[in-house]
Amino acid sequence: MNKFTCAIMVGAVLSISAPAYAESRAVNISIGSIGGSLDNAALRTIRQVIGFAVASGTVDKFIVYSPRNGSPIPIEGGLSACAEAGFGITNTRFNAFIQQLGSIKPQPGTFFNVELTASCQLK
Repeated sequence: MNKFTCAIMVGAVLSISAPAYAESRAVNISIGSIGGSLDNAALRTIRQVIGFAVASGTVDKFIVYSPRNGSPIPIEGGLSACAEAGFGITNTRFNAFIQQLGSIKPQPGTFFNVELTASCQLK
């Protein structure tokens, strides 16, 4: 009876924590101009942080939505993309990647958004 109770408790904990784990395994990233010139230094920093995350295995899937071949390219430049956590990467490591992105503060006139999502989707 005691082993059965432990199994039920473990199953309940896993069923509660699994959806929370799945909810924050990817981030949508967008940077662009509000009308003036784009902060190219911030864009380079974002690309470097993402590149390091891909190289270190923190990010397995990286999809660029814009600029993309065959779709409109904003005159000012920018980036719209999604980065998904690598297989077997802990939430702590992926959250550190998200915090790195969040620490980037572009100049006025440039917007930068990082939004959690369940997974990256092809558009």
